[in-house]
Amino acid sequence: MDNLLRKENLDLKLTPYRILATSAFTGVVQFVDSLSLASIERGVSTVAGILPYLKQNNPDPTQEYGVKAEVMDTYVKSCAGYCVITYILGVGDRHLDNLLLTPDGMLSSLPPPSLFISHC
Repeated sequence: MDNLLRKENLDLKLTPYRILATSAFTGVVQFVDSLSLASIERGVSTVAGILPYLKQNNPDPTQEYGVKAEVMDTYVKSCAGYCVITYILGVGDRHLDNLLLTPDGMLSSLPPPSLFISHC
């Protein structure tokens, strides 16, 4: 999906990660250094709130929100991208525990288990 959008000159700062099926029922997902939005909002292992989290990791007092401009741009674009793409693909089960945010502002999501379960 990211490659398709980039071909149309639309960089939504998506974070594609690798998934390797090791059998019909198991697999391995690439590690992405991030925290869930639920953890960030509760202040688990960091300051509470998305903006304070981004400020803590990328401070820039000269910017309007106190966060580096490229980090805020990455956050806004990746948030928009994942909202649109998960809607188009019909991916449900989106909540703060399976939406992830990296220190540099990239939003990504854990795949819902239903993508890996065979309904045959």
